[in-house]
Amino acid sequence: MLLNYLRVAFRVLVRQRLYAALNVAGLALGIATAAMMALFVWHETHFDGFYRDAGRIFRIVQAQHVPAQAPIRRIETPKPLGPALAQDLPGKVETSVRVVRHAIVLRDGGTPVEDTIYLADAPFFRLFDFPFLAGDPATALAQPGTVVLTESRARRYFGTSDALGRTLELTSGVRLVVAGVVRDLPSNTIFAREFPATLWTNLATRFQDGWDAEFADKDTRWRDEFLQTFVMLTPGADAGALPSRFPALLAAHREGRQSVVPGLVETLELQPLTVMHTDPMAGLGIAPGTLAAFIAIACLVLGIAVVNFVNLSTARSSLRAREVAIRKTLGGGRGQLMAQFLLESMLLALVAGLLGLVLVELAMPRFLALLDVRLDARFLGGAGLLGAVLPPTLLVGLLGGLYPAVVLSRPRPTDLLRGAQAAGGGRLRAALVMLQFTAAIVLVIATIVMGQQTRYASTQGLGYRAEGAVVLRGLGRPAGRAGLQGLHDAVLRIPGVSAVGATANVPNDRSEWTNNYRLPEAPDDTRDLLFRTEPVDVDYLQALGVPLLAGRLFDPARPGDVTSHAAIQAGTAGTTIPVVLSLTAAARLGLGTPERAVGRTVVYGGGLPLTVIGVVADVQFGTARETLEGTVYLALRDELSSMLVRLAPNADGATLAAIDDTWRRLFPDLPLKREFLDEHVRQVYADEALQGQLLALFSGLAILIACLGLFGLAAFTAERRTKEIGLRKVLGATVADIVRLLVWQFSKPVLVANLIAWPLAWMVMGRWLGGFAYRIQMDPLVFALASLAALLIAWATVAGHAARVASAKPVTALRYE
Repeated sequence: MLLNYLRVAFRVLVRQRLYAALNVAGLALGIATAAMMALFVWHETHFDGFYRDAGRIFRIVQAQHVPAQAPIRRIETPKPLGPALAQDLPGKVETSVRVVRHAIVLRDGGTPVEDTIYLADAPFFRLFDFPFLAGDPATALAQPGTVVLTESRARRYFGTSDALGRTLELTSGVRLVVAGVVRDLPSNTIFAREFPATLWTNLATRFQDGWDAEFADKDTRWRDEFLQTFVMLTPGADAGALPSRFPALLAAHREGRQSVVPGLVETLELQPLTVMHTDPMAGLGIAPGTLAAFIAIACLVLGIAVVNFVNLSTARSSLRAREVAIRKTLGGGRGQLMAQFLLESMLLALVAGLLGLVLVELAMPRFLALLDVRLDARFLGGAGLLGAVLPPTLLVGLLGGLYPAVVLSRPRPTDLLRGAQAAGGGRLRAALVMLQFTAAIVLVIATIVMGQQTRYASTQGLGYRAEGAVVLRGLGRPAGRAGLQGLHDAVLRIPGVSAVGATANVPNDRSEWTNNYRLPEAPDDTRDLLFRTEPVDVDYLQALGVPLLAGRLFDPARPGDVTSHAAIQAGTAGTTIPVVLSLTAAARLGLGTPERAVGRTVVYGGGLPLTVIGVVADVQFGTARETLEGTVYLALRDELSSMLVRLAPNADGATLAAIDDTWRRLFPDLPLKREFLDEHVRQVYADEALQGQLLALFSGLAILIACLGLFGLAAFTAERRTKEIGLRKVLGATVADIVRLLVWQFSKPVLVANLIAWPLAWMVMGRWLGGFAYRIQMDPLVFALASLAALLIAWATVAGHAARVASAKPVTALRYE
C-alpha cells in the first residue's frame, strides 16, 4: 500500500512540475534562512559555559545609580579591588583574577610587529581551564617574565606549536619565556570575541616600554579603573547575598570624594560568566534585543515560506476534485485519500527540508563572513541540525496536506464531479498573500530607514571634517613621544599635507577622560560639573577641522599655551593654564555666549585656575546614540599617542607613501598603524550597517519567496479560469484586457498589505530610531516607494504568465477539460 501511495505521489509531482518546484524552492529558502539564524543564535547564547567551574565564576561590574536615571555599569575596575575582595570576604570568594591587556612590539624576523598580551594573576588558568598542549596550567603564570600562547600564535612566531621553553623578544629588549601552549580557543568564549587573547603573562611582568611605572603606580589607586576583575566563589556561596556587602567594602578602601552628581550611589555587582556575552557593556557582546531581532526575522521569513507552501498546496489540490471523485467511485476510502494527500505534502516538505540543509551548507560560510563571526565545526552540522530541522519540516508538510486531506475526501463523488469544491478557498489564499507582502514591505521599509540613519549618523553633525584625514597610531610609547615633534615637522613638509596635530584620543575611539570643573565664584556647596577632558597639541584642532566660534585656538608661537601633568599637579600659584571649551561646556558652566566665555576663568579639579582662550563647536566623540558632552581641551603634550594628518586636495598615493616612509625612518622599532578617519568613524556604526545589510538580504528573500507563491497562484488561477478567458476573448476582450483583469486580482491583496505594513513599520522603526540622540525624520516617501516597489514586483510576477495565457487561441481554451 505504501509503495502505491509513493508511486501515485511521484506521478502527481512530476505531472505538476511547476507547482512542485515552486513549493520546494520557497520552503527550502525559508528553512535555510531559519536554520542559519538558529545556528547563530544558539552559538551566541552558549558562551563560556564549558569551564569546569563556570557556575561559580563572576565578573565584577561597577555600577553608578542616579535617581530617576538608568544605572551606569562599567566593566573596568581598580587594580587593588581583586585582592581586597579575597581578603575582606573570606569563605565567600575562593580566588580573584585581574586581567588587563597591553600592546607589545615584538621582533618577528627583524620586523617590528605589534601584538596584544593579557596580563593576569597566576590563577587565571584555574578559572579559565583551556586545554594545554604543553606546560602546566597550575604554574604557567606563576612567575613574571613567562608567557602562555595559543598553538596558532606559536606556529606564527616559531613555525611550530612545540614552543615550550623558547623566547619571544620585544623591541624593548625584554625576553618572555614560553611556559605553556594552549589549544586555539573555541569560538564561543569572550576571550575569542570581545577580548581576543592569544598571549598571556603574569601581572608582575615588566616590559620596559613606558608601561611599568604607570602600571605599578596604580597598585593603591582605587579611582583608577582600567582592568577587569573576575572572582570564583567558594562552593555553596550565595551570589545573591554578596552585593549587600560591597558598599561597606568600597567605603573602607576608597578615599573620600564629593559626588559630582546629586544622589549618586556607587556599588559593585556580580555578573555571571555565562551571561557576559549577552549582557553587553562598553559595546562588547551582543544585545538580547539584537538576538530577538534575528529570531523575529528568521520566524518572519520562515512564516512567509510556510504560508507560501500551504497556499500553493491548498490551491493546487482543489484542481484534483475529479481525481478524488473517480477514486471514491472505484471504492477508495476516505482514510486512503487522506493518507495519499498527507503523504504527497509531507514528501514535498521533506525534499524541501533536505534542500534547505544543502543551502545551509553552501551559504553558511558567506553568512558568517558577513557577520564577521567564526563558529566551531561542532555548531555547524551533524545529526543535531538534521534532528532540529526534520520534525518542523514534516509538520509543515502535514499542515500543507491537511486541507485537501480533510476537505476533498469528505464530499460525495457526485458533488465533486459537479465542481462544488473546486472553487473554494479564494479568500483564504488572498489573505495569505496579503500577510506575505505585509511582512516583505515592513522589511523593505526597515532596510531603507536603517540605511538612511546609518549614513546620517556617520556623516552629519560630527563637528569636524572626517574626510581627508589620516590617523597614525602607536606614539604612546617612550620612543614615540620622544620623536613626536620630529614626526610632526617631517610629515608637515610632505607635499599634499596641509596640517598635522597630535592627540590622546581620536573621535570614536571609545576612550574618555573626565574631570571636575566649576566657576571660581560658585559657592563652596555647589557641585562640580563633569566634563570630558581632551589632551591635544597646539595644532590638533586645526588639523581636525573643528570650527572656531570665538577667541583663538592654541598657538605654536605661544609657549605658554602648552602645559604638562607636572604643572597641573603642582598648581603653581599666580599662573593659569589656557584651555579651549566646547560650546556645550561653556553653556553648562553658565558662561553665556561664546564671545562672553573668552577670557573667563574656570577652576579645574582641586582648585587649579584655567583661562578660556577660545570656544569651538561641539565634537561628536561617541556615536549618534549619545548626546553631545561638554569638552575641555588642554595642550598637554605628555599624554599624546596618535597623530592626525590633514591631506590637501592635491594629495595622492605618493603622499601616503611618503608618510609611511617617514614613519619607518623615524621609528624603525614601532610598527606603522595608519587609517583614514572617515573609515574609522564608519566602523563605529558597523553594527547598524550590518543590521541594514542583513535586513536587505532577508527582505530580498522574503520578496522572492512571496513572488514564488504569487507566481504559483497566478498559474493556478489562469488554469482554473482557462475556459472563462476563452469566452472573454470570443466576446471581444483583448490580451491587454485579460492581463489587466488577472493583474488587478492579485493587486488587491498587495494594496491591502500596504495599508497594514505602513503603521507597523512606522511603530517598529520609530522605536529603533528612539535609541539615537540624533536621528533622521522618517519620510513618507520611503513608505510610498517601498509599497510601489512591492506592487511593481507583484505585477511583473503575474503579468508575464497572464500574458502568455491570454495570448492563447480561444479554441484551445474552449476545448479545455
